[in-house]
Amino acid sequence: MSVIHKPIRILQWGMTTGLGGLETFLMGVYRHIDRSQVQFDFLQAHDEGKLAFEDEIRDLGGHVYRVMVPQRESFVRSRRCLAEFFAEHREFAGVHVNANFRYAFPLRYAKRAGIGLRILHSHNIAESHAYTDPVHELAWRLRTCSVNHDINTLPTHYFACSAQAAEFMFPGRPFTWIRNGIDTAVFAFDADVRNRLRHELGIARTTTVLGFCGNLREQKAPLFLIDIFDRYHRMQPDSKLLIVGDGVLRDAVERRITDLGLTGSVLMLGQRTDVADLYQAMDAFVLPSRFEGLGIVYIEAQCAGLPSFAPEGNVPPEVRASDLMTFVPRGSDAESWAWAIDRKFVEVRPRANRVAQVRAAGYEMADVAAGLQEFYLTHAEAGR
Repeated sequence: MSVIHKPIRILQWGMTTGLGGLETFLMGVYRHIDRSQVQFDFLQAHDEGKLAFEDEIRDLGGHVYRVMVPQRESFVRSRRCLAEFFAEHREFAGVHVNANFRYAFPLRYAKRAGIGLRILHSHNIAESHAYTDPVHELAWRLRTCSVNHDINTLPTHYFACSAQAAEFMFPGRPFTWIRNGIDTAVFAFDADVRNRLRHELGIARTTTVLGFCGNLREQKAPLFLIDIFDRYHRMQPDSKLLIVGDGVLRDAVERRITDLGLTGSVLMLGQRTDVADLYQAMDAFVLPSRFEGLGIVYIEAQCAGLPSFAPEGNVPPEVRASDLMTFVPRGSDAESWAWAIDRKFVEVRPRANRVAQVRAAGYEMADVAAGLQEFYLTHAEAGR
């Protein structure tokens, strides 16, 4: 009689209701792992809305546990809820905390429950905080001390998407570089898709299109993006800007577009699920972020054959997956960005995908998922 082995279950923390790089990464891994060997479940706040990809998570066999209570809601319940949860659920072989900010709190209760595999995974960096109010400054320092203690004592392993992300969250700690993989076949350049999208969007074949994909918030510098395009548009009047994404700065972005007389040259597409196709309609990808842990969209854009532009120092060098990546010197003004974009076009024509280069750089999602699966299986067993 054959023995049926159940998959080990890894509890993931970090998925949100929004659609960002972290969510895209987690689901990419989840789709590609062998779920007969490794299954994912997701830990969330009790009042969290529907997660990005929640229907797919359930279809793939995962569970979403809405049990966490924010400390601002109840200090006592924020602790008790996790202690009770892990006491009731003994099935987890590991807990994987995916964080865009310094945080390891769920691992405290995973450790107390005897879970031997506890991963802290840094996906971003952030600017430093400064308070003029001494009360807020003291509160911040106390919180930082508590968080640092958690980070230094609770994880068994440290992951990061770049050296900068590791230095931000756990400076000096040995870590494993986990590349933010993509499904390269999905993002490969496709001339037919390009022609179709351009027709649907009303863009002439000869028009030069700059593209942006990201949340319209301060981190992504969308207002500076409009200034860059304004300068570029003066140099190349037959040009357009595609903005894919939404966020709190949308109204401010729209006002800047109107003020600069660019209304007819900027297409604001909002949140889209066909980003891979939209890359095909672009001619260059511009994301002047103030900071990034990595920036998976740069990898996607390069795979699609797009010259891609990021601010040097604000975006880790690991994002260079091909010869299409350009780092514009930090502090450059909009005019300098526009000239850098114009010069790069001359170097890289004609358009072609960079699938082979992206795969060679280690960003193929199937390979990333296989490596993580092996890590889970090996270390979960060792931690029992």
